[in-house]
Amino acid sequence: MNESIDILVVEDSLTQAEQLRYTLEQYNYHVIVKYNGIEAIEHIKKEKPTIVISDVLMPEMNGYELCRQIKLDENLKDIPVILLTSLSDPIDIINGLKCGTDNFIIKPYHEKFLISRIRYILANKELRKNGSAEMGIEVFFAGQKHYLNSGRIQIIDLLLSTFENAIQKNYELEQSNKELKKALETIKILEADYRALLERNADAIVVIDMDGVIRYLNPAAETLFGRNKEELLGELFDFPVVAGETKEVNITRKDGVVLIAEVRVADTNWEGSNALIATLRDVTENVQLREKLRSLSLTDELTGLCNRRGFLTLAQQQLTLANRTKGEVLLLYGDLDDLKWINDNLGHHEGDRALIETADILKNTFRESDIIARIGGDEFAVLMLEAPVSSAEALITRLREKLDAHNAKRDGYKLSISVGIAHYNPESNYTIDKLLVEADKLMYEQKRYKRNL
Repeated sequence: MNESIDILVVEDSLTQAEQLRYTLEQYNYHVIVKYNGIEAIEHIKKEKPTIVISDVLMPEMNGYELCRQIKLDENLKDIPVILLTSLSDPIDIINGLKCGTDNFIIKPYHEKFLISRIRYILANKELRKNGSAEMGIEVFFAGQKHYLNSGRIQIIDLLLSTFENAIQKNYELEQSNKELKKALETIKILEADYRALLERNADAIVVIDMDGVIRYLNPAAETLFGRNKEELLGELFDFPVVAGETKEVNITRKDGVVLIAEVRVADTNWEGSNALIATLRDVTENVQLREKLRSLSLTDELTGLCNRRGFLTLAQQQLTLANRTKGEVLLLYGDLDDLKWINDNLGHHEGDRALIETADILKNTFRESDIIARIGGDEFAVLMLEAPVSSAEALITRLREKLDAHNAKRDGYKLSISVGIAHYNPESNYTIDKLLVEADKLMYEQKRYKRNL
């Protein structure tokens, strides 16, 4: 137990002072805190502490001057003084010798190291009393003369603590180097894994530097463009790209085949430099089906979306395609809330406007390759290819955000959509009708929940 040991902490930073108090009290030391050297001297003359721990840089009276005044006082000079310093300059040691400090501790310090220094000083306290003979010596350092009038034990203690600090910092540097080496090895492994993922990805992936030059492409990109890597590396990318954009582009291959690809672009870092990574997916079949739907005029006249017939025709074709590619599909079924109230109270013209605005929100929320339809009076459906079930919640959140942004700009009633999402697994062989029934059921559960709020 350390109940009889009083430690005076002198630190002008309230945060650091309380942190030091907390640390010392964990080892049962009794701690008094003063926030500058003048307060500390006044306290020491009234209540003599066992040890003083002081910061060096303080207003009014710094740590060196505080230590000097303690060591000049016959009644106080036997109090061990530990100075907390960054020890960034050799002159700190000279100043420490001149003022008579017993130990340096370099900030930031480890708790165990601080406690070990305190225990060392306590263990050697009697030795200091008996070996306090002073010796005077004049030294020339850093262009100035310094007169050192320090006790031999004090000099040894200070130099030992300085040496121990250096060893501690060297150990910490070695540990940091080991951690850095380990981190670099981890980065290399991650980079190798990243490359392997890019190589195996079914989508075409191209890395473009900030000058628009192709720096990398995976095997899927070679297949999509119909050209090998050697032909494309170092060439300008055929399309202007901007981070965050999604668009469709036409690709004309050397064999004359024209493909349509959906391009998604994001920022990346490639071999230490800023770059863009473009993911390209062949959506030629989707676009052709979409154009076919338009040519058949299977669209809803009011909203411009697919109507029920167009949706069922195109959706069943998409499910057939999903069965072939083993891709997952999500079907969102939405119902515009309170359309009857809008028609009854504001008129059918306003009801039509609500339907049109809802259609626009859906268009802004989902991809161009998704099938969006108005399949009934106030009912909407969205079929999304290559959409795993794990993305359902994010899709609902995005739809809500689009609704909120739209409602913030309009006066009067607010648009609200109850939704249900059904998941299609190619192995289940669900029909589009069965998916609609399942999504419809989930939608009505949400609508009932809203009514009960």
